[in-house]
Amino acid sequence: MKSFRDFGIDLPDRFHGDRKTTCPKCSESRRNKHEPCLSVNGDEGIWKCHHCGWTGTIHEGEHHEYRPQRKIYRRPAPETVRPDMAPEVRAYFHLRGISDETIVKTRCFSTVKYLRATNCDTLVMAFPYFRNGELLNVKYRDARKNMTQEQDPEPCCWNIDHCLNAKTIYITEGEFDAATLVECGFEAACSVDKGAPNVKDDSADKKCECVMNCMDVFETAEEIVLVSDKDANGLRLEKELIARFGAGKCFTCRYPSDCKDINDVLVKHGREEVIRCVTAAEPVPVPGLHSFGEFRDRIMGLYQHGNPRGLTTGWPELDRYFTLQPGSLNIITGIPMSGKSEFMHAMLVNAIRLNNWVVGIFSPEMLPEENLFSNFAEKITGKPFFGSAADRISPHDLERALALADAAIKVILPEEDRTPTLDEILTAARVAVVRYGIKALLLDPYNEIESGRPAAMTETEYISRVLSRLRQFARRTATWVGVVAHPTKLQKDPRTGEYPVPTPYDISGSANWRNKADNCISFWRSFKRSDNVVELHVQKIKSKGIGKLGMQKFRWDRNSGLYTAVPDPAPYPEADAPPPRSYADE
Repeated sequence: MKSFRDFGIDLPDRFHGDRKTTCPKCSESRRNKHEPCLSVNGDEGIWKCHHCGWTGTIHEGEHHEYRPQRKIYRRPAPETVRPDMAPEVRAYFHLRGISDETIVKTRCFSTVKYLRATNCDTLVMAFPYFRNGELLNVKYRDARKNMTQEQDPEPCCWNIDHCLNAKTIYITEGEFDAATLVECGFEAACSVDKGAPNVKDDSADKKCECVMNCMDVFETAEEIVLVSDKDANGLRLEKELIARFGAGKCFTCRYPSDCKDINDVLVKHGREEVIRCVTAAEPVPVPGLHSFGEFRDRIMGLYQHGNPRGLTTGWPELDRYFTLQPGSLNIITGIPMSGKSEFMHAMLVNAIRLNNWVVGIFSPEMLPEENLFSNFAEKITGKPFFGSAADRISPHDLERALALADAAIKVILPEEDRTPTLDEILTAARVAVVRYGIKALLLDPYNEIESGRPAAMTETEYISRVLSRLRQFARRTATWVGVVAHPTKLQKDPRTGEYPVPTPYDISGSANWRNKADNCISFWRSFKRSDNVVELHVQKIKSKGIGKLGMQKFRWDRNSGLYTAVPDPAPYPEADAPPPRSYADE
């Protein structure tokens, strides 16, 4: 099968999700050769250029090859720029705080121009656009912001030549704002040519075309300070510019509450306030990048109160090693018939009673629903669901168990004859968090979830993505998430005839089962003895307040389904002990 590189697209053979890069068909012919105009989806193997329209797939090849013709722009005659400035226009500049020195420096002038808004020749201010000393455009406006410009100009930022080789560049929404910055000593100031994009339309690309055409200037700068208007359109411009420059090099300004833009600040508060606003520009937050000061309250809470403790499992003997941590991802493993599901159901019932939890459970192996309930009913009442009338759950206790289970256990069911996807399960779980306030989610087992793994994705990559999503769900909803996953087929110890204690590394598919989990527990029992003793091995604890590595034995009552901790010491005879297997240093 072909790769993206076979079509000239500079991307890896395999990747996931959407990426943007340069287009091999049109980027070289553009002024900004580095603009990422080609959208590529690695999962589906498709691409589309938003500039020239080139599309295709790695399976079928090119769908549409379009070789764009470079647009021809008009250039104003150099004599268009005059040194003249009518007294009334000069007075208006002065009224806006712009001195004669700045007027000369930015080569502004006045002239008479026909304006459609006034339907007559009108005395206007003129703002010439130069790049590398070449005149590209002139914008004209009167005091009422009626505007026009030269015909078919090449998009460019105003005053861009003063930004060449500057370490810090300041970008404004209009020429007067850029002139304000020049007036106050920030000479590397420029303005977009068409103002800010409207929040209600799709004009952003058009409004930012001038920036992309000057990207060679902006790329050399270390910092970009965005000095836009603080209205909805101005904030939209900020957002669009941050997307193009990257949040890492962008800063934004704050103005006094009575000012909409930086020229307002100059007129109302003076030069010193402008300097203060600009020099105090704040870095744009970068997702995933933080300073410790943001977490001061949590740090002080940790210092004053120590690590938070997990909630009880219902067995004090087990709480020494393992407790229930809201917002954590917990991996549970053990070979089939080792008691994983039975024990987890008992622990959830304890959490309902002792921690007032509502829990969600996905357990298709225990369906139909009445069978799943019967298992929980035994844990709730301590009596068998089946058997003689003298021993089994009474009708009264059955109603009591049903009432408790109905209120505190929410079952996520697959649709008939179809394995549910992780998306479907998490969607139902999110609803359960909002609607019922569930505090725990048990997925038992993992292999009953439809994988939906893309053909180009390895099993390791897919499991990593699944576990990341589950951990994210746990964090965002403060939900204890438990995932039961079976290990691969283990080899019996030839000396004892017993299976070893499995670890998360034994789970099929990926070491990420352990690496991405907060806590890991494993179940082991002897298949040679009939004492119904189960060992719960705590093999990973991420937070000190939750527990520690260790092992606790339990005896299972087959009739009631209840577990009783076996007090220490209770060693097995050496011959019956499980094969030694260290996990303390994993």
